[in-house]
Order: sequence, then structure tokens, then C-alpha cells
Amino acid sequence: MNKQEVLSILDEFGFQAKKSLGQNFLCNEEVIGDILDLAQLDKTTTCLEIGPGLGALSEKAVLSAGTYVAVEIDTRFQPRLTKVIEGNGGKVVYKDYLALQKEDLPDPSFAPEVILSNLPYYVMTPIMLKVMKDFPSCQKMVYMVEEEALDRIMAKPKTKQYGPLSVVTELFGKKRKCFTVDSGSFYPAPNTLSAVIEITADEEREWDPGIIDFTESAFALRRKTLVNSLSSSGKYSKDAIVSALKALGKKETVRTEELLPTEIMRLYEILSSEKG
Repeated sequence: MNKQEVLSILDEFGFQAKKSLGQNFLCNEEVIGDILDLAQLDKTTTCLEIGPGLGALSEKAVLSAGTYVAVEIDTRFQPRLTKVIEGNGGKVVYKDYLALQKEDLPDPSFAPEVILSNLPYYVMTPIMLKVMKDFPSCQKMVYMVEEEALDRIMAKPKTKQYGPLSVVTELFGKKRKCFTVDSGSFYPAPNTLSAVIEITADEEREWDPGIIDFTESAFALRRKTLVNSLSSSGKYSKDAIVSALKALGKKETVRTEELLPTEIMRLYEILSSEKG
């Protein structure tokens, strides 16, 4: 899908991009191809796309995947997506992904192996965390994000950007920046560069989605110690947290941003075991 095709579709259906939804439609065939190359879809693959928009990725992805489901918040796109997705065997759910329940899907047992999305900055973190909570068996995520948002994903301990997203994605698997995308590859053109990232599940790890809520609680009060922040959730006593930290060789005055992702995971395992 190129810019002229995007303009033609917008004109045909009377669409306009909504700033409130962060809509910038991808219109670069080379970028679309590169994203699909990363996805490596075939007829054995189950795929979920969040926010297909005009279907720039969808119209090709649906032909490659074995099972294809898209979730779209904007019902205006239904005539277009009915044609390019449902007309080729895929399914579309019109709902805000952040409000999506398993029962909303065509098959509540649907478990995508690959997830694709062009993520607006304002919902990037909650969507990425929800995906890892909803679909623990997912093997690969390919996301388009604003390049400046990469700091929140790739951040290291003891930095300002280090938080739940950087910790949880690190624990989920291997993550890498694949390439940048200039603003001219979208219509309307955003004011920032974008980047495509890939997160691949670590097959050797046992993924427990419970680590997500735990990590968010641990970072809830960033200016406080980890003990105070985590105990504020009401799930763990201060004594239990101090004891678990001691088992890790950490002082009770430690702050969450000082811990490695693996140390946060180990803390979660100790406290979950004691609580159980």
C-alpha cells in the first residue's frame, strides 16, 4: 500500500485520520514487506494484529497466516476491513484492545503465536503489557513504535526510563531494534521517527504472567524503597519482602530500579512461594 492508495481509500470511504487515536497510516511497501519478513507467517501460524487501520499489513498477512484475527477500535474501518480481512478468511473484532476479554474473540481459546501492531505512543506500554499477560504462549511480537519510546523498552537498571516495560520484556525473551522508519512512510506524516522492534520468546524460560502485576507494584512508588512500594499493594507484608531481599543479598533500603530483571523475577518467585 503506497501513499496514493491510502489517499484513494480515505477518499472512497470518507475517512480522516483521528489524532485522538494516534492514527498515521503506513504507506511504504518496502517497510510493509520488511515487517512481514520479520513475522515469518505461514499456514501453520496463528496471528493477531492490533489496530490494523486501513489494512496495510493485514491484506498480505491474512493471506500468509493459517489463522488471522485483528482487533480494531475504529468501527469506521469496517467496510474496508471486511473486504481485505474477512473476505480472505480472517476475523475482525471491533473493540478497544485494552478492554478486550477472551470472550470477545471469535474463539476464546485463540492463542496467537505472532502479534503485529503499530503502537501509538500513548497506549504503547499498557498494550504491550496486556499482550504478554493475555497470551503467555506467544512466540514473537513485531511492533512499530516511536523511536524515542525505545528508551522505555530497552532501558537498563539505575536509569530514569527503567521500569515495568523494560523489565517485563527482558524477562519475556530477546528484544531488538530492527530498523527505523521515516515519517514520510506514513500518512499523515508524524513529527517523529518510528522504529520496528522484535521481541522473541525465550523458549528456555517458564513465563508466568503474574510477574507483570508484581513488577508494576514494585515500581508503583519510584521515590520510595522497594519494600514500601511493593507493600503498598497490600499483597505482601514488609517483613516478608525484607526477608526475601535478604535471601537475594539485598539491603531493605534498595530501590526497585537498582535490581536486575532476573533479580525482580527471583524476588517474585520467593514471595509467591512463601505466600503459597
